[in-house]
Formats: sequence, structure tokens, C-alpha cells
Amino acid sequence: MKRMLIILLILLLSACNDNPPVEELKEKYPKIKEVAEQFPQSVQEKLAAPTVFPFEPKNVSLTYAGDMPGDPTRDILHTEFIYGDGVGVNLHVTTYHNKNSTWATDEKAMKTVELKDGTKALIDGDGENVKQIRWKKDGIYYSIMLIKAPKIKKEYTIEDVVKTANSMEY
Repeated sequence: MKRMLIILLILLLSACNDNPPVEELKEKYPKIKEVAEQFPQSVQEKLAAPTVFPFEPKNVSLTYAGDMPGDPTRDILHTEFIYGDGVGVNLHVTTYHNKNSTWATDEKAMKTVELKDGTKALIDGDGENVKQIRWKKDGIYYSIMLIKAPKIKKEYTIEDVVKTANSMEY
């Protein structure tokens, strides 16, 4: 009986995503769980989410783009967690799953920041209302973009976005 329980426990633990932030999102938001669990296993294993935010998220959603729109069981090009503050600020955390993903701009002309693990992140946007960085880690491309409505008085910086990137759990 003990062996059966141990085997069952091992199976349950190995079946779970070892990414606590993603698992917490699935528990808190049933719609995220519903969408995520439709993805192929290879995509589910690469879902990544941060634990630090420049604002207190009030709502979160999970979107995706694939080679067949509306069919999460096909090839997924990217997944995106969108965190909103409920009044005009959104944070988009995108993981590009397509093996052939590349950036279309001249990376040499772009400013960079260094993440805490030494990864070089490109600053893709540093406007008044949009802050964005992107980077490649372990062969996968990531992007974090903070968008605020012009009516929002609070100022955000690239450093706010970098702090979020540094909290990513892959």
C-alpha cells in the first residue's frame, strides 16, 4: 500500500508544471487554466510568468496566437499573459514558442539592459506610455511590454519592466 501511495505521489508531482507562478494563475483564474490545458504539452512546459509587477494586478488573462486561429491544439506561435490594473495600465508578458522566431529590427542600433542573470535585453520601446524589453533565454524569445493610458498620471520606467523580467520564472 505504501508503494502505491509513493508511486501515485511521484506521478502527481511529475504531472504538475514546476512553474509556481503559472500554477497559481491557473488556480486563481479558471479561464487561464482552461486555455492553458488545451495547449500541447510542449507549450504548457514553456509557459512563463513573473512574480513582481509595477502595479497591483486586478485581472489577468492568457491569450495566444497559432497557425490555426482559435485552435490551441495546433502550433502555437506565442502565448501572452496580460495583467491589468483595472484603470488603464496593462502589462503584456509574451513567450514566443515558434522555433523560427526572430526579431525584425536592427538589434545593433538598440539600447540594452542587463537582466540579473546576465542576459542582455533589448529596449524595444521607451516612450511616455509604452515601455518594452525583449530577450532570448535558452533558445526562447520573451517580451514584456507595459502600456498605460495617457490619462494615467503615474510614471513608469524601463527599470520597472526590468524588475518584472528579473522575476520571471521559466
